Order: sequence, then C-alpha cells, then structure tokens
Amino acid sequence: MKNLATIFAISLIFQANAQELIIKSSHIDSLIFAGINTYRASLGKPQTEKFENGPMRKISYELTEANSNRQLIEHSSGDKLFVGYNAECIYRHESTGEIQSAGYPTESDLQFLANKVVQAWIDSPNHNWIISFSLAYVATVTTVIKKGAKSFSITASYHAKNKNF
Repeated sequence: MKNLATIFAISLIFQANAQELIIKSSHIDSLIFAGINTYRASLGKPQTEKFENGPMRKISYELTEANSNRQLIEHSSGDKLFVGYNAECIYRHESTGEIQSAGYPTESDLQFLANKVVQAWIDSPNHNWIISFSLAYVATVTTVIKKGAKSFSITASYHAKNKNF
C-alpha cells in the first residue's frame, strides 16, 4: 500500500509539473498598444486613435493562438490574407528563467514582456515601419502567454487598419 501511495504522489507531481498555464490578457495587450503609441509619439507620429475590440481582434486572436502552437510563426495567408486590416506584425519569444514568479505573471513581468515585444518590433526594420506608419488609425494587439514550470513563451500579434483602407 505504501508503494502505491508513493507512485500516486509521484504521478501527481509529474502531472502538475507537466501542465502549462495559458494566459490571454487584455492588460498586456493594452501595455503593448501603449508602448507602440509611446514609440510613435517619440518619432513625432500621431498615435493610433483606437484599440479595436471587434472583428479584427477576433481574427488577430485566431492567428495568435495558432502561432503559439507552431514551431515557426506564420503571417496571414490564403483566404485570411489581411481580412479586415492591412498591416500585421507577429512576434514570439521563448525563454527559461526570465519570468521567475510562480503562477500568474506579476505586473512587472507583464511590463517586461510588453517592452520586449515592442522593442523586438522596433529593432526589425519591416516591423518598425508597420508600427510607426502614420496612417494607422485603428489597431489591435493580441497575446498568448504559455508558462510552464521552467519556461515560458509569449506570442503577440499587431493588426492595424490605415486611413486609406
């Protein structure tokens, strides 16, 4: 009976360690959106006027969720080629050790991740051009964070409509 109890306890520990916390947070989405607008302002560009919460956000989440489960990220293609938007940025960061908090990330973790996403887009010439494009007037940001026992990943998407769209 003691051996059975030990096996059961080890099984529970293994299951708990194997589980992944999946987080979809409009808060981190808004932190990234604010970071993009801060960057746009530093360039003397107008801020994006509106955070879109409707159909464009739904499409963005579908793409973000799909990319969070892929080895390599994919931009829109096929029948979803820029449906409802005309600008797109996608980023995924995977790591171990940068987010130390157990359970749900802290506010400082979320700010760190938001800054990491915005900086990655700033550092990429094509993505920089997209997030700083003067005519973008409505945009959305969607994220999926996956946090395991010893690792985490964030997949983020930015979609925007330009005034001439």
